Amino acid sequence: MRLEELLQYDDIMIQCHDDPDADAIACGWTLLTYLESKGKTPRLVYTGERKVRKVNLLLMLDKFSIPLEYLPEPEGTPELLVTVDGQAGEGNMSPLPCRNLAVIDHHEVEDKRALPAMSEVRSGCGSCASVLWSMLMDEGFVPDIHLSTALYYGLYMDTNGFRGMSNPLDRDMQEALRIDGSVLSQLKSANLSVEELGIVGDALASLHRNPEFRFAVAQVRPCDPNILGVVSDQVMTVDQVDVCVSYCLLSDYVKISVRSYLEKVQADKLARWIAHGFLNDAGGDRMKAGGRLPLNLVRQVCCDVADTGWDGLEGAVGRLMYRRIASYFEGAIQLRAGEYQMDGSEVLYRKKKIPSGYVPSDQLFPEGTEILIRMIEGDAIKKAGPDLYIRIGVSGETYLNKREDLLRNYELLDEPYEIEGVYPPVVYHAETHEKKSLEKYAKQCVAKDEAKIWARQLDRRAEVITGWGMMLGEAGDWLAAKADNPQDIYIIRRGIFEKTYELAR
Repeated sequence: MRLEELLQYDDIMIQCHDDPDADAIACGWTLLTYLESKGKTPRLVYTGERKVRKVNLLLMLDKFSIPLEYLPEPEGTPELLVTVDGQAGEGNMSPLPCRNLAVIDHHEVEDKRALPAMSEVRSGCGSCASVLWSMLMDEGFVPDIHLSTALYYGLYMDTNGFRGMSNPLDRDMQEALRIDGSVLSQLKSANLSVEELGIVGDALASLHRNPEFRFAVAQVRPCDPNILGVVSDQVMTVDQVDVCVSYCLLSDYVKISVRSYLEKVQADKLARWIAHGFLNDAGGDRMKAGGRLPLNLVRQVCCDVADTGWDGLEGAVGRLMYRRIASYFEGAIQLRAGEYQMDGSEVLYRKKKIPSGYVPSDQLFPEGTEILIRMIEGDAIKKAGPDLYIRIGVSGETYLNKREDLLRNYELLDEPYEIEGVYPPVVYHAETHEKKSLEKYAKQCVAKDEAKIWARQLDRRAEVITGWGMMLGEAGDWLAAKADNPQDIYIIRRGIFEKTYELAR
Protein backbone atom coordinates (compact mmCIF):
# COMPACT_ATOMS: atom_id res chain seq x y z
CA MET A 1 0.00 0.00 0.00
CA ARG A 2 1.10 3.58 -0.68
CA LEU A 3 0.05 6.49 1.48
CA GLU A 4 -1.21 8.30 -1.59
CA GLU A 5 -4.02 5.71 -1.79
CA LEU A 6 -5.54 7.25 1.35
CA LEU A 7 -5.95 10.61 -0.38
CA GLN A 8 -9.03 9.49 -2.31
CA TYR A 9 -11.02 9.89 0.93
CA ASP A 10 -12.03 13.08 2.73
CA ASP A 11 -13.61 11.93 6.01
CA ILE A 12 -10.63 10.14 7.60
CA MET A 13 -10.14 8.89 11.16
CA ILE A 14 -6.79 7.55 12.43
CA GLN A 15 -7.05 5.07 15.31
CA CYS A 16 -4.26 4.11 17.73
CA HIS A 17 -4.62 0.90 19.70
CA ASP A 18 -6.14 0.93 23.20
CA ASP A 19 -3.75 2.15 25.91
CA PRO A 20 -1.58 3.69 23.16
CA ASP A 21 2.18 3.71 23.63
CA ALA A 22 4.83 6.05 22.23
CA ASP A 23 5.07 4.16 18.94
CA ALA A 24 1.32 4.27 18.28
CA ILE A 25 1.06 7.96 19.19
CA ALA A 26 4.08 8.92 17.07
CA CYS A 27 2.72 7.04 14.06
CA GLY A 28 -0.78 8.41 14.43
CA TRP A 29 0.47 11.99 14.69
CA THR A 30 2.89 11.61 11.78
CA LEU A 31 0.17 10.16 9.54
CA LEU A 32 -2.17 12.96 10.62
CA THR A 33 0.48 15.54 9.65
CA TYR A 34 1.09 13.90 6.28
CA LEU A 35 -2.64 13.92 5.47
CA GLU A 36 -2.98 17.53 6.60
CA SER A 37 -0.13 18.47 4.24
CA LYS A 38 -2.28 17.07 1.42
CA GLY A 39 -5.29 19.22 2.36
CA LYS A 40 -7.13 16.63 4.47
CA THR A 41 -8.62 17.21 7.95
CA PRO A 42 -8.38 13.83 9.71
CA ARG A 43 -9.02 13.02 13.38
CA LEU A 44 -6.57 11.11 15.59
CA VAL A 45 -8.31 8.96 18.21
CA TYR A 46 -8.02 6.02 20.56
CA THR A 47 -10.60 4.03 22.50
CA GLY A 48 -10.51 1.49 25.31
CA GLU A 49 -11.26 1.51 29.02
CA ARG A 50 -8.98 4.35 30.13
CA LYS A 51 -7.34 7.57 29.08
CA VAL A 52 -3.60 7.93 28.61
CA ARG A 53 -2.03 8.63 31.99
CA LYS A 54 1.61 7.54 31.82
CA VAL A 55 3.78 10.55 32.48
CA ASN A 56 6.09 10.12 29.47
CA LEU A 57 3.12 9.87 27.10
CA LEU A 58 1.40 12.91 28.62
CA LEU A 59 4.66 14.81 28.22
CA MET A 60 4.92 13.63 24.62
CA LEU A 61 1.40 14.85 23.86
CA ASP A 62 2.15 18.20 25.48
CA LYS A 63 5.63 18.79 23.97
CA PHE A 64 4.46 18.15 20.43
CA SER A 65 0.88 19.46 20.85
CA ILE A 66 -0.49 16.19 19.49
CA PRO A 67 -4.32 16.39 19.05
CA LEU A 68 -5.04 12.86 20.27
CA GLU A 69 -8.71 12.37 21.21
CA TYR A 70 -10.12 9.77 23.60
CA LEU A 71 -13.33 8.14 22.37
CA PRO A 72 -14.95 6.05 25.11
CA GLU A 73 -17.75 5.33 22.64
CA PRO A 74 -17.82 5.29 18.81
CA GLU A 75 -18.72 8.57 17.10
CA GLY A 76 -20.14 8.44 13.59
CA THR A 77 -18.96 6.30 10.68
CA PRO A 78 -15.94 7.81 8.89
CA GLU A 79 -15.42 7.23 5.19
CA LEU A 80 -11.98 5.81 5.99
CA LEU A 81 -10.55 4.40 9.22
CA VAL A 82 -6.77 3.88 9.38
CA THR A 83 -5.47 1.78 12.27
CA VAL A 84 -1.82 2.33 13.22
CA ASP A 85 0.34 0.00 15.34
CA GLY A 86 -2.51 -2.49 15.49
CA GLN A 87 -5.18 -4.22 13.44
CA ALA A 88 -8.94 -3.91 13.60
CA GLY A 89 -10.41 -6.98 15.22
CA GLU A 90 -7.42 -7.61 17.48
CA GLY A 91 -7.95 -7.62 21.23
CA ASN A 92 -6.12 -4.35 21.84
CA MET A 93 -8.00 -2.41 19.17
CA SER A 94 -11.58 -1.67 20.17
CA PRO A 95 -13.80 -1.82 17.07
CA LEU A 96 -14.95 1.40 15.42
CA PRO A 97 -17.47 1.51 12.56
CA CYS A 98 -16.22 2.67 9.17
CA ARG A 99 -17.04 2.46 5.46
CA ASN A 100 -13.45 1.65 4.41
CA LEU A 101 -10.50 0.32 6.38
CA ALA A 102 -6.71 0.60 6.09
CA VAL A 103 -4.00 -0.90 8.33
CA ILE A 104 -0.42 0.20 9.02
CA ASP A 105 1.31 -2.10 11.49
CA HIS A 106 4.40 -4.12 12.39
CA HIS A 107 2.92 -6.94 14.44
CA GLU A 108 2.69 -10.55 13.32
CA VAL A 109 -0.35 -11.48 11.23
CA GLU A 110 -1.74 -14.98 11.61
CA ASP A 111 -3.92 -14.80 8.51
CA LYS A 112 -2.90 -12.16 5.96
CA ARG A 113 -6.03 -12.95 3.96
CA ALA A 114 -8.05 -11.22 6.69
CA LEU A 115 -6.28 -7.91 6.09
CA PRO A 116 -8.09 -5.23 4.07
CA ALA A 117 -6.94 -4.40 0.55
CA MET A 118 -5.29 -1.23 1.85
CA SER A 119 -2.74 -2.53 4.33
CA GLU A 120 0.98 -2.29 4.99
CA VAL A 121 2.07 -4.78 7.64
CA ARG A 122 5.79 -5.51 8.04
CA SER A 123 6.02 -8.01 10.85
CA GLY A 124 9.78 -8.01 11.10
CA CYS A 125 10.10 -4.34 12.06
CA GLY A 126 10.80 -3.35 15.65
CA SER A 127 8.27 -0.52 15.54
CA CYS A 128 5.38 0.76 13.47
CA ALA A 129 7.35 4.01 13.22
CA SER A 130 9.84 2.25 10.93
CA VAL A 131 7.04 1.07 8.63
CA LEU A 132 5.45 4.52 8.41
CA TRP A 133 8.82 6.24 7.89
CA SER A 134 9.57 3.94 4.95
CA MET A 135 6.16 4.74 3.45
CA LEU A 136 6.83 8.47 3.89
CA MET A 137 10.15 8.09 2.07
CA ASP A 138 8.33 6.43 -0.83
CA GLU A 139 6.13 9.54 -1.04
CA GLY A 140 9.05 11.96 -0.83
CA PHE A 141 7.70 13.34 2.47
CA VAL A 142 10.56 14.16 4.85
CA PRO A 143 9.35 14.53 8.46
CA ASP A 144 10.46 17.68 10.26
CA ILE A 145 12.56 17.58 13.43
CA HIS A 146 9.50 17.28 15.70
CA LEU A 147 7.96 14.36 13.80
CA SER A 148 11.41 12.78 13.49
CA THR A 149 11.94 13.00 17.24
CA ALA A 150 8.55 11.41 17.92
CA LEU A 151 9.22 8.57 15.46
CA TYR A 152 12.70 8.05 16.93
CA TYR A 153 11.22 7.89 20.43
CA GLY A 154 8.60 5.39 19.25
CA LEU A 155 11.35 3.12 17.94
CA TYR A 156 13.41 3.64 21.10
CA MET A 157 10.54 2.62 23.38
CA ASP A 158 9.34 -0.31 21.28
CA THR A 159 12.83 -1.85 21.12
CA ASN A 160 13.79 -1.25 24.77
CA GLY A 161 16.28 1.49 24.06
CA PHE A 162 17.33 -0.10 20.72
CA ARG A 163 18.58 -3.21 22.54
CA GLY A 164 15.89 -5.27 20.85
CA MET A 165 16.38 -3.77 17.39
CA SER A 166 17.40 -6.13 14.61
CA ASN A 167 15.45 -5.27 11.46
CA PRO A 168 17.45 -3.40 8.81
CA LEU A 169 14.65 -0.89 8.24
CA ASP A 170 14.79 0.05 11.93
CA ARG A 171 18.50 0.78 11.61
CA ASP A 172 17.95 2.76 8.40
CA MET A 173 15.44 5.03 10.12
CA GLN A 174 17.51 5.43 13.25
CA GLU A 175 20.48 6.60 11.20
CA ALA A 176 18.46 8.88 8.91
CA LEU A 177 16.30 10.87 11.36
CA ARG A 178 17.33 14.36 12.50
CA ILE A 179 16.11 14.71 16.10
CA ASP A 180 15.81 17.22 18.94
CA GLY A 181 18.15 15.72 21.53
CA SER A 182 16.87 17.97 24.32
CA VAL A 183 13.24 16.88 23.93
CA LEU A 184 14.27 13.27 23.54
CA SER A 185 16.22 13.43 26.82
CA GLN A 186 13.17 14.84 28.60
CA LEU A 187 10.98 12.03 27.30
CA LYS A 188 13.50 9.38 28.30
CA SER A 189 13.78 10.75 31.84
CA ALA A 190 10.01 10.96 32.43
CA ASN A 191 9.15 7.32 32.11
CA LEU A 192 7.61 6.74 35.56
CA SER A 193 5.67 8.63 38.21
CA VAL A 194 6.45 8.04 41.91
CA GLU A 195 3.35 5.82 42.20
CA GLU A 196 4.34 3.81 39.13
CA LEU A 197 7.86 3.40 40.52
CA GLY A 198 6.32 1.71 43.57
CA ILE A 199 4.33 -0.65 41.32
CA VAL A 200 7.48 -1.58 39.41
CA GLY A 201 9.41 -2.10 42.65
CA ASP A 202 6.75 -4.43 44.06
CA ALA A 203 6.70 -6.41 40.81
CA LEU A 204 10.47 -6.87 40.84
CA ALA A 205 10.26 -8.06 44.44
CA SER A 206 7.72 -10.75 43.41
CA LEU A 207 9.88 -12.10 40.59
CA HIS A 208 9.88 -15.85 39.97
CA ARG A 209 12.90 -16.93 37.94
CA ASN A 210 13.69 -20.20 36.16
CA PRO A 211 17.49 -20.63 36.17
CA GLU A 212 17.47 -23.58 33.76
CA PHE A 213 15.71 -21.83 30.89
CA ARG A 214 16.61 -18.28 32.00
CA PHE A 215 13.08 -16.86 32.07
CA ALA A 216 11.21 -14.87 34.72
CA VAL A 217 7.57 -14.20 35.61
CA ALA A 218 6.62 -10.93 37.34
CA GLN A 219 3.31 -10.39 39.12
CA VAL A 220 2.18 -6.75 38.88
CA ARG A 221 -0.65 -5.22 40.84
CA PRO A 222 -3.49 -3.63 38.78
CA CYS A 223 -2.14 -0.68 36.80
CA ASP A 224 -2.00 1.06 33.43
CA PRO A 225 -1.13 -1.80 31.04
CA ASN A 226 1.81 0.22 29.71
CA ILE A 227 3.50 -0.29 33.10
CA LEU A 228 3.72 -4.01 32.36
CA GLY A 229 6.06 -3.22 29.51
CA VAL A 230 8.20 -1.13 31.84
CA VAL A 231 8.42 -4.05 34.28
CA SER A 232 9.30 -6.52 31.55
CA ASP A 233 11.96 -4.21 30.12
CA GLN A 234 13.46 -3.71 33.56
CA VAL A 235 13.57 -7.44 34.27
CA MET A 236 15.36 -7.94 30.95
CA THR A 237 18.30 -5.97 32.35
CA VAL A 238 18.78 -8.62 35.06
CA ASP A 239 21.65 -11.03 34.68
CA GLN A 240 20.63 -14.55 33.64
CA VAL A 241 17.20 -13.50 32.36
CA ASP A 242 16.61 -13.77 28.61
CA VAL A 243 12.80 -13.99 28.57
CA CYS A 244 10.28 -12.22 30.79
CA VAL A 245 6.51 -12.31 31.17
CA SER A 246 4.81 -9.77 33.41
CA TYR A 247 1.09 -9.80 34.12
CA CYS A 248 -1.66 -8.13 36.10
CA LEU A 249 -5.33 -8.82 36.78
CA LEU A 250 -7.71 -6.12 35.60
CA SER A 251 -11.52 -5.95 35.80
CA ASP A 252 -12.35 -8.44 33.03
CA TYR A 253 -9.05 -9.89 31.86
CA VAL A 254 -5.45 -10.72 32.66
CA LYS A 255 -3.03 -8.51 30.75
CA ILE A 256 0.37 -9.98 29.87
CA SER A 257 3.56 -8.46 28.51
CA VAL A 258 6.25 -10.63 26.91
CA ARG A 259 9.87 -9.80 26.14
CA SER A 260 12.53 -12.01 24.58
CA TYR A 261 16.08 -11.36 23.44
CA LEU A 262 16.63 -15.00 22.52
CA GLU A 263 16.79 -15.73 18.82
CA LYS A 264 15.22 -19.11 19.50
CA VAL A 265 12.23 -17.71 21.43
CA GLN A 266 10.03 -15.26 19.55
CA ALA A 267 7.92 -13.13 21.87
CA ASP A 268 4.77 -13.19 19.71
CA LYS A 269 4.81 -16.98 19.43
CA LEU A 270 5.42 -17.37 23.16
CA ALA A 271 2.51 -15.00 23.90
CA ARG A 272 0.22 -17.11 21.73
CA TRP A 273 1.48 -20.25 23.42
CA ILE A 274 0.59 -18.80 26.84
CA ALA A 275 -2.82 -17.62 25.57
CA HIS A 276 -3.72 -20.96 23.98
CA GLY A 277 -7.18 -21.99 25.12
CA PHE A 278 -7.99 -18.44 26.25
CA LEU A 279 -9.34 -17.24 22.85
CA ASN A 280 -5.72 -16.64 21.72
CA ASP A 281 -5.96 -12.88 22.12
CA ALA A 282 -2.22 -12.33 21.86
CA GLY A 283 0.34 -11.05 19.38
CA GLY A 284 3.26 -8.75 18.75
CA ASP A 285 6.65 -9.18 17.14
CA ARG A 286 9.80 -11.23 17.60
CA MET A 287 11.06 -9.38 20.69
CA LYS A 288 7.99 -7.73 22.19
CA ALA A 289 4.42 -8.99 22.55
CA GLY A 290 1.33 -8.86 24.72
CA GLY A 291 -2.02 -10.45 25.24
CA ARG A 292 -5.27 -10.52 27.17
CA LEU A 293 -6.74 -13.60 28.85
CA PRO A 294 -10.45 -13.38 29.77
CA LEU A 295 -10.68 -13.49 33.55
CA ASN A 296 -13.71 -15.82 33.60
CA LEU A 297 -11.76 -18.46 31.65
CA VAL A 298 -8.67 -17.93 33.77
CA ARG A 299 -10.67 -18.60 36.94
CA GLN A 300 -11.84 -21.93 35.52
CA VAL A 301 -8.30 -23.06 34.76
CA CYS A 302 -6.75 -21.69 37.94
CA CYS A 303 -9.20 -23.16 40.45
CA ASP A 304 -6.33 -24.82 42.35
CA VAL A 305 -4.48 -21.90 43.87
CA ALA A 306 -2.44 -23.63 46.55
CA ASP A 307 1.28 -23.64 45.75
CA THR A 308 4.42 -22.54 47.54
CA GLY A 309 5.34 -19.01 46.64
CA TRP A 310 2.14 -18.29 44.68
CA ASP A 311 -0.70 -16.72 46.66
CA GLY A 312 -4.35 -16.32 45.71
CA LEU A 313 -5.76 -16.07 42.20
CA GLU A 314 -2.99 -13.72 41.11
CA GLY A 315 -0.45 -16.29 42.19
CA ALA A 316 -2.32 -19.12 40.47
CA VAL A 317 -2.22 -17.16 37.21
CA GLY A 318 1.52 -16.66 37.61
CA ARG A 319 2.03 -20.36 38.28
CA LEU A 320 0.05 -21.22 35.14
CA MET A 321 2.22 -18.91 33.05
CA TYR A 322 5.40 -20.27 34.62
CA ARG A 323 4.37 -23.81 33.67
CA ARG A 324 3.37 -22.84 30.12
CA ILE A 325 6.64 -21.01 29.50
CA ALA A 326 8.62 -24.00 30.79
CA SER A 327 6.65 -26.33 28.50
CA TYR A 328 7.49 -24.05 25.55
CA PHE A 329 11.19 -24.53 26.20
CA GLU A 330 10.86 -28.25 26.92
CA GLY A 331 8.96 -28.89 23.67
CA ALA A 332 11.83 -27.82 21.39
CA ILE A 333 14.39 -30.19 19.87
CA GLN A 334 18.01 -29.10 19.41
CA LEU A 335 20.10 -30.26 16.47
CA ARG A 336 23.69 -29.49 15.54
CA ALA A 337 25.29 -29.48 12.11
CA GLY A 338 28.10 -31.99 11.84
CA GLU A 339 26.45 -34.31 14.33
CA TYR A 340 23.04 -34.86 12.77
CA GLN A 341 22.14 -38.36 11.61
CA MET A 342 19.26 -38.87 9.16
CA ASP A 343 16.54 -41.20 10.48
CA GLY A 344 15.01 -42.29 7.17
CA SER A 345 12.09 -39.84 7.23
CA GLU A 346 13.92 -37.43 4.92
CA VAL A 347 12.95 -37.18 1.24
CA LEU A 348 15.12 -36.04 -1.67
CA TYR A 349 14.11 -32.69 -3.18
CA ARG A 350 15.57 -30.44 -5.83
CA LYS A 351 15.48 -26.73 -6.50
CA LYS A 352 12.78 -25.61 -8.92
CA LYS A 353 13.93 -23.97 -12.13
CA ILE A 354 12.95 -20.52 -10.97
CA PRO A 355 15.38 -17.60 -10.90
CA SER A 356 16.97 -16.18 -7.81
CA GLY A 357 19.47 -13.31 -7.77
CA TYR A 358 23.21 -12.87 -7.36
CA VAL A 359 25.64 -9.97 -7.08
CA PRO A 360 29.46 -10.27 -7.07
CA SER A 361 30.61 -8.11 -4.14
CA ASP A 362 33.50 -6.56 -6.12
CA GLN A 363 30.97 -5.07 -8.54
CA LEU A 364 29.72 -2.94 -5.67
CA PHE A 365 33.02 -1.79 -4.21
CA PRO A 366 36.70 -2.43 -5.08
CA GLU A 367 38.37 -5.61 -3.89
CA GLY A 368 39.53 -5.35 -0.28
CA THR A 369 36.92 -2.73 0.71
CA GLU A 370 35.29 -3.42 4.05
CA ILE A 371 31.56 -3.51 3.45
CA LEU A 372 28.46 -3.77 5.64
CA ILE A 373 25.76 -5.94 4.09
CA ARG A 374 22.37 -4.93 5.53
CA MET A 375 19.75 -7.61 5.03
CA ILE A 376 16.58 -8.84 6.68
CA GLU A 377 18.66 -11.49 8.50
CA GLY A 378 20.86 -8.81 10.08
CA ASP A 379 24.07 -6.91 9.33
CA ALA A 380 27.20 -8.70 8.14
CA ILE A 381 30.65 -7.12 7.73
CA LYS A 382 32.84 -8.62 5.00
CA LYS A 383 35.52 -7.60 2.53
CA ALA A 384 34.53 -7.16 -1.09
CA GLY A 385 36.32 -9.45 -3.49
CA PRO A 386 35.92 -11.83 -6.45
CA ASP A 387 35.26 -14.80 -4.15
CA LEU A 388 32.31 -13.25 -2.25
CA TYR A 389 28.91 -13.41 -3.94
CA ILE A 390 25.62 -12.19 -2.48
CA ARG A 391 22.63 -14.33 -3.45
CA ILE A 392 19.02 -13.17 -3.07
CA GLY A 393 16.18 -15.67 -2.68
CA VAL A 394 12.59 -15.52 -3.94
CA SER A 395 11.33 -13.76 -0.79
CA GLY A 396 14.24 -11.34 -0.49
CA GLU A 397 16.18 -13.60 1.88
CA THR A 398 19.94 -13.18 1.50
CA TYR A 399 22.80 -15.69 1.40
CA LEU A 400 26.57 -15.10 1.36
CA ASN A 401 28.27 -17.61 -0.94
CA LYS A 402 31.77 -18.42 -2.09
CA ARG A 403 32.09 -18.14 -5.86
CA GLU A 404 32.99 -21.82 -6.31
CA ASP A 405 29.95 -22.97 -4.30
CA LEU A 406 27.63 -20.75 -6.31
CA LEU A 407 29.03 -21.95 -9.64
CA ARG A 408 28.74 -25.57 -8.56
CA ASN A 409 25.03 -25.27 -7.76
CA TYR A 410 23.75 -22.48 -10.02
CA GLU A 411 23.91 -21.37 -13.64
CA LEU A 412 24.70 -17.64 -13.68
CA LEU A 413 22.76 -15.58 -16.23
CA ASP A 414 23.17 -12.01 -17.42
CA GLU A 415 19.48 -11.10 -17.08
CA PRO A 416 18.42 -8.50 -14.45
CA TYR A 417 16.78 -9.90 -11.32
CA GLU A 418 13.83 -8.15 -9.67
CA ILE A 419 14.08 -8.48 -5.90
CA GLU A 420 10.91 -9.22 -3.95
CA GLY A 421 10.36 -9.08 -0.21
CA VAL A 422 9.81 -6.44 2.45
CA TYR A 423 13.42 -5.21 2.47
CA PRO A 424 15.69 -5.19 -0.59
CA PRO A 425 19.22 -5.78 0.78
CA VAL A 426 21.72 -2.90 0.62
CA VAL A 427 25.49 -2.68 0.99
CA TYR A 428 27.39 0.16 2.69
CA HIS A 429 31.03 1.20 2.41
CA ALA A 430 32.09 0.64 6.03
CA GLU A 431 34.14 3.86 6.24
CA THR A 432 32.35 6.38 4.01
CA HIS A 433 28.86 4.87 4.53
CA GLU A 434 28.20 5.15 0.79
CA LYS A 435 25.06 3.11 0.11
CA LYS A 436 24.35 0.80 -2.83
CA SER A 437 21.13 -1.12 -3.32
CA LEU A 438 21.45 -4.66 -4.68
CA GLU A 439 18.37 -4.04 -6.84
CA LYS A 440 20.51 -2.15 -9.34
CA TYR A 441 23.14 -4.88 -9.66
CA ALA A 442 21.31 -8.20 -9.22
CA LYS A 443 21.38 -10.72 -12.07
CA GLN A 444 19.49 -14.02 -12.37
CA CYS A 445 20.79 -17.44 -11.49
CA VAL A 446 19.01 -20.79 -11.85
CA ALA A 447 19.69 -23.94 -9.84
CA LYS A 448 21.43 -26.80 -11.64
CA ASP A 449 20.00 -30.31 -11.53
CA GLU A 450 22.73 -31.24 -9.08
CA ALA A 451 21.34 -28.86 -6.46
CA LYS A 452 19.46 -31.41 -4.33
CA ILE A 453 18.68 -31.66 -0.62
CA TRP A 454 17.33 -34.14 1.87
CA ALA A 455 14.42 -32.62 3.80
CA ARG A 456 11.63 -33.39 6.26
CA GLN A 457 8.91 -31.22 7.69
CA LEU A 458 9.15 -30.34 11.37
CA ASP A 459 6.35 -31.33 13.72
CA ARG A 460 7.62 -29.15 16.58
CA ARG A 461 9.96 -26.25 17.34
CA ALA A 462 13.58 -26.89 16.50
CA GLU A 463 16.83 -25.11 17.32
CA VAL A 464 19.48 -25.84 14.73
CA ILE A 465 23.11 -24.93 15.39
CA THR A 466 24.76 -24.38 12.01
CA GLY A 467 28.27 -23.42 11.02
CA TRP A 468 27.21 -19.76 10.81
CA GLY A 469 24.91 -19.49 13.81
CA MET A 470 21.57 -20.60 15.22
CA MET A 471 18.46 -21.10 13.11
CA LEU A 472 14.97 -21.47 14.57
CA GLY A 473 12.31 -23.60 12.94
CA GLU A 474 8.65 -23.84 13.81
CA ALA A 475 6.26 -26.71 13.20
CA GLY A 476 5.60 -26.71 9.45
CA ASP A 477 9.07 -25.46 8.50
CA TRP A 478 11.55 -27.84 6.87
CA LEU A 479 14.79 -29.35 8.13
CA ALA A 480 17.15 -29.64 5.18
CA ALA A 481 20.60 -31.01 4.44
CA LYS A 482 22.68 -30.90 1.27
CA ALA A 483 22.46 -34.16 -0.66
CA ASP A 484 26.24 -34.46 -0.83
CA ASN A 485 26.69 -33.61 2.87
CA PRO A 486 23.76 -34.87 4.99
CA GLN A 487 25.26 -33.49 8.19
CA ASP A 488 25.20 -29.90 6.87
CA ILE A 489 21.70 -29.12 8.17
CA TYR A 490 19.70 -25.89 8.16
CA ILE A 491 16.12 -24.58 8.28
CA ILE A 492 14.00 -23.56 5.30
CA ARG A 493 10.85 -21.59 6.06
CA ARG A 494 7.66 -23.33 5.02
CA GLY A 495 6.61 -20.65 2.53
CA ILE A 496 10.05 -20.47 0.92
CA PHE A 497 10.33 -24.25 0.70
CA GLU A 498 6.99 -24.55 -1.08
CA LYS A 499 8.02 -21.84 -3.56
CA THR A 500 11.46 -23.16 -4.37
CA TYR A 501 11.62 -26.97 -3.98
CA GLU A 502 10.00 -30.00 -5.60
CA LEU A 503 10.42 -33.76 -5.31
CA ALA A 504 13.50 -35.06 -7.10
CA ARG A 505 12.43 -37.53 -9.76
